Amino acid sequence: MDLATQENLQNLVNVGEKLLKKTVTRMNLGTGICEPYHHTTNEMALKRFAAILHKEKIVRKLRSPNTNRRHFNQGKPINDPTTLPQTMPILSKTIDLSLPDLQELNPN
Repeated sequence: MDLATQENLQNLVNVGEKLLKKTVTRMNLGTGICEPYHHTTNEMALKRFAAILHKEKIVRKLRSPNTNRRHFNQGKPINDPTTLPQTMPILSKTIDLSLPDLQELNPN
């Protein structure tokens, strides 16, 4: 039976908003008690995680062989290899910047 009434949907929205405002917690496996983690809210952690995922998506898209990379060199042919670092993004730096963010979220 489906109880997707307007009132139930509004209650679901309210519960979701309350969960976003709560602080991030981790389960202590030794004691079984949830403990605060980094004094941030779930909303801030989700935004941070979404930014990390967005960076990784861009990096993977740039590394994909199917990506049209012509827009990075403004349609000019790359004849001189010395101009390559100026026209093409340096992918390894992008990855190095995003991996520490992932490690901050999961220090294990």
